[in-house]
Amino acid sequence: MSDALNSLLPEYEFKEHHTTVVLGTPEQVFASVEDMDLSDSSIARILMRLWRIPAKLLIKNVSDRNMSVSDFIPLINRPPFDLIRGMIGGNNSPKHKSAVDAELFRAFDEPGCIKLAWAFWLTDLGDDHVRVDTETRVLCTDKKTLRGFRVYWLIIRPWSGLIRMRLLASIKRHTETGSKA
Repeated sequence: MSDALNSLLPEYEFKEHHTTVVLGTPEQVFASVEDMDLSDSSIARILMRLWRIPAKLLIKNVSDRNMSVSDFIPLINRPPFDLIRGMIGGNNSPKHKSAVDAELFRAFDEPGCIKLAWAFWLTDLGDDHVRVDTETRVLCTDKKTLRGFRVYWLIIRPWSGLIRMRLLASIKRHTETGSKA
């Protein structure tokens, strides 16, 4: 469990968690985590296109381009063990993403929004083996948003999980072989 993630979003309604073990030092693995991109995988690009279909029904101003890691707000970056990015979406979300930091994210509670935290944390297992955990948590700020997001989550969760598993495989491959493909 990530203390850093718990400090940002201790309560949530939805969660997705995946893990892998990578051969390398924590510093090498963390560099691969920082270097990841959602567009590294063709399956991720296809799934992001499909994601936009239900997303446009629930979220204003969904972009037609594929989402990248930079679309998420940097919240915590403690090399070589914790990297957390987030997103606040909905009708009352902050207008300027750059103004959102960990404190504002933690305190934000405007109705009609979701708060999403996407964490990676590393555990040094010794002998150049590092466990990488990734967890996504979502909190809805009111009951109406929760009802809508529940339907969205049922549709997107399996595909979102697949993207995360592919990202972990990419991090492992990048660290162990130097290849992103």
